[in-house]
Amino acid sequence: MSSEKRAEHITFLLKKPGYQLAFVEHESTVYYSHFPEQGVAPSSALVKLLQGIFDQHVDQSFFILRKRLFTTEGPSEMARGMIKVVGKRASFAVPAVDHKLGLNLQFVPIGEAEDLLYRAQHLSQENKRKLEDLSFSGDDFLGLAQELTRLVPRGEILHDFDRQIAALLIGPDESLLGYGVNSNSKNKTLHAEVNLVQRLYRDSGMKIPSGSVLFSTHKPCKMCAGIIYDWCEAPEKLRVYYRVEEKGQLSRKTILDQLGINEQLLAEVEKV
Repeated sequence: MSSEKRAEHITFLLKKPGYQLAFVEHESTVYYSHFPEQGVAPSSALVKLLQGIFDQHVDQSFFILRKRLFTTEGPSEMARGMIKVVGKRASFAVPAVDHKLGLNLQFVPIGEAEDLLYRAQHLSQENKRKLEDLSFSGDDFLGLAQELTRLVPRGEILHDFDRQIAALLIGPDESLLGYGVNSNSKNKTLHAEVNLVQRLYRDSGMKIPSGSVLFSTHKPCKMCAGIIYDWCEAPEKLRVYYRVEEKGQLSRKTILDQLGINEQLLAEVEKV
């Protein structure tokens, strides 16, 4: 039996009218997620699957996500970026075909089909502060982002804690539209920028307005760049500034790099 036919048949078994589907098979168990086809959110069936596997199966997530993921949706920058950062490989636009296969599988749903965003259980409390409680003055927005990193607790065993990374979004009128801090010690998808974008959607339903500026303490990785790009009204009119240049492969040649809309800004003391 070819892996292609197997994937098409599993798609046939799980496909739900009016919904996208994403799934991954590991040790005779199929983990799957649905997403409304008409839904508009910084998410998808594949994004919900990835976020949910970390939340529901954190101890096994590394092994599950070494397997190929399959989805009926088309590729997006958000999905491709998330796969590169927290997954391994994926097949898109998989059709549902009844190949009359007798498969002995267990099926485990990830999240609720009707939800546009996965309800992450490992989203830190630091990401739930009210915007009005974040006071700032002047235009040192990168400085404010650096201040926000202090919300992230640290300890002696660094890998057991979230990285001290923060991002904030400033609208065209220089109003604070949203912020996010890293909370990825358990759920590897919950980078600061992902938390910012998904909260922006939860709070207001809006996309990143044209002419906005996003500030991050670290260069956005491919996952974060993808979700920023996909959830922006006019990506070509967005500016992204960051302080720390990430050296790893997952932060090179992102969609923001390709558009030339992100730029490293050093602190004034470093420029002297």
